[in-house]
Amino acid sequence: MTGNAMTHVDLKRMAMAADRRGAFLPTSTRKEIVGTLQMQDIVLALGAEAGEQRCIEAGLEVLAMAGHPPARAAVSVGHGRQPALDFYIDADMQTCCELDSAVQEAIASRFTSVLPPGLAVSVLPLDVYMRESTAARQPFQAESFRTCARELVAHGGEMHQRLAVVCAYLSVLHEAQGLAERLGYLEQSLLDQGQEALSWRLRRHRSLEGRALAQALEGLSRAADGALYEFGTRYSFERASYQLEQMQRVHDRIARFRDTCRLGEPWSGPRYAACAHAPY
Repeated sequence: MTGNAMTHVDLKRMAMAADRRGAFLPTSTRKEIVGTLQMQDIVLALGAEAGEQRCIEAGLEVLAMAGHPPARAAVSVGHGRQPALDFYIDADMQTCCELDSAVQEAIASRFTSVLPPGLAVSVLPLDVYMRESTAARQPFQAESFRTCARELVAHGGEMHQRLAVVCAYLSVLHEAQGLAERLGYLEQSLLDQGQEALSWRLRRHRSLEGRALAQALEGLSRAADGALYEFGTRYSFERASYQLEQMQRVHDRIARFRDTCRLGEPWSGPRYAACAHAPY
């Protein structure tokens, strides 16, 4: 590594992030690089192989020729997902879209195989990064997702109904995660912040309430997954309304769980909470 080419590398755990966005999706690792970007910095952050390095070269060359060197780069790598490299440049949306198209053409010119390249490269406005990084410091509110779900259903239309179900799941997910953090039991680093880890933490409570809440969350997770990915069938207003009713019932279940158990303040370390119905 040369000089001060890499001024900062920030590793963040995501579930689509450390703030647990999209926690029902596979977790990934995000590495951000700022300063004077060099090829070796990105290769090091990505652990790139030869094919991926050709994608990086294509992106850097296009941006250099256009006079828009990236102000920041971010690499995302996750289980079962194609690695992604985002270049953030100080330009308007139209320019970024044009440069992104040029990058895709440059990559296509370097790969003649029917197999896709091993790395997805995108060009984004720096304003996108600034806006999202500011928002990331603000915690998600379960009530905001609950309100969003109801508003989406009220607007009608199949896409609104599908998104409403996703928001309904996120609403209970964030409230349940706050509850689970106060239960303790597992170090977060063991299983991350996904649905499986959350269910395990609730089941480790060894109470009927904990197991029932885990079951309810898993049901809403499957419903959200279906709303996002199963487009072979119609998604009705009645189905979305049913899932919103389930959302409210799970919120009520979380409230009862909180009232039944004597919980301390949120803490990530292993700890046990006392519950009148927990047979240890």
